[in-house]
This record gives sequence, structure tokens and C-alpha cells, in this order.
Amino acid sequence: MSARLGDEAPAFCWYLFDRSFSDVRSDGNEVPDECVNRYGECVSRVTSGEPMQYVFGYTPFYDLQIVCRPGVLIPRYDTEVLVGEAIKTLPPGAVFADMCCGSGCIAAAVLRHRPDTRAVCCDISEEALSLAWDNLEKYGLADRARVFRFDVFGSWESFPLIDALLCNPPYISAADMEKLPENVRREPAIALYGGEDGLDFYRVIIEKSKRCFKGPAHIIFEIGYDQGAALTGLSPHPCTIKKDLSGNDRVCIIRG
Repeated sequence: MSARLGDEAPAFCWYLFDRSFSDVRSDGNEVPDECVNRYGECVSRVTSGEPMQYVFGYTPFYDLQIVCRPGVLIPRYDTEVLVGEAIKTLPPGAVFADMCCGSGCIAAAVLRHRPDTRAVCCDISEEALSLAWDNLEKYGLADRARVFRFDVFGSWESFPLIDALLCNPPYISAADMEKLPENVRREPAIALYGGEDGLDFYRVIIEKSKRCFKGPAHIIFEIGYDQGAALTGLSPHPCTIKKDLSGNDRVCIIRG
């Protein structure tokens, strides 16, 4: 990780100075001792394996600054592909679920760009639900969202009716969990591990969500880079696989 610290200079500048890297480089002023000390503390924590987003307490996502805290999955750039598809394809006035919502980054980004929609955000983790609420409140979106605890593997009898379901579930397989780098291992395993083959959540959600849709099923999943064929096989409805900027499978759209 230490070899990459130079690549993270822009993020450090925003954290330490609330200014861009180019501005800090060009102004020629001496760096205050307080900032030097904070920088040293940050470097020490990051090089020890702590995720930089936990050190800073936030991460950029879509056009938001999402608050991050230990115990909750850190939003990734790849998940922006899911958000973009949701913004484009949700029907007018849609009520959508952000299932396994984590930090609430998906719901926050979609609600902000689709002011006609409402969200129900659910997760099994109380820490995640608390953080999701904080992120929704930060952007004035909490009045269009409901946040509640929900176990995907439990009963769905009381789950509200929705127009669409958005979900970035745990999808890392048992074999891949063993290969995770140290900084990712600092994130909660409950938000990463998707069962022996990484597909447990997809199977359950596809099956149990059938009763929840007001009309035809409309599910947008984030998926692993090599899971497109597997999701196509699991879906009882036509599905479309979207790729990320690296050309990897990243989103599965299921339409009933």
C-alpha cells in the first residue's frame, strides 16, 4: 500500500486542506505543522492496512461525498454503473428498494438524480442502517426514504410493494475471500461473502422478491466480474448484462 501513497495525493489534499492537489502545489505556501502531523497519522494508518476511506471518513461516489465508517462496506466506483442504469430505467414515480443498502450510497445517488422517486432501504446490519440514514439526511433525502432492518434469508411476507429492486449484495465466493487484500479484509465479511460460489443472495432475492413487485419484475443487481453467465442462468426472466469501464461484467438487469 505504501507504494501507492503518491497516487492518493489528491485525496489526501482534500482531506487535509479541503483544497485540490493542483491548488496546494501551486500556491507555494508552507504546509502547517498540524497538517503535517495529520498526514503522518493518515499514512501510518493506511500503510498498516486500514482502508483510506475509513481514515478520511468519506469517499466520493457518483457526485456525492458518502460518509464512511468502520463496520460498513465502502462504496466502490463500479457500483456507479448500477446507479446510472437505475436513473435511466426506473419508471416515473417509482418506489424502489435499495436492498443490502450498506452506506445508502445507491439510494442517495438515485434519489438525488430522480426526484420523482422514493426508496425503501434495508440491510441486516444496524451499523449500516444508521450510516445509510446519516447519508440520506446529509443530502436532504431522508423524507423520501424508509430505512429498516431486513434479513434477505428470512421472511418476506411484510416487505413493501415496490416498482424496482436495486441491490449490490455480498457476492464474493469462499475461494476469493481467501485472496482479499488486507485493506478489504478490514471491511465487514457479512457485506462481502456471498456463499460458497458467491451466488447465495442472488438465488434468494430472485425467488423471494416475486411477490413484492407492483407489476413486472424489475431488478438491477451489481455482480462480480465473472458472474454474468451465472446470473443469466439463474434468472427466470430475460436479463441484460452491462459491463464496467474495464470491460468486465458489472450489472445484471432482470425484467419480468
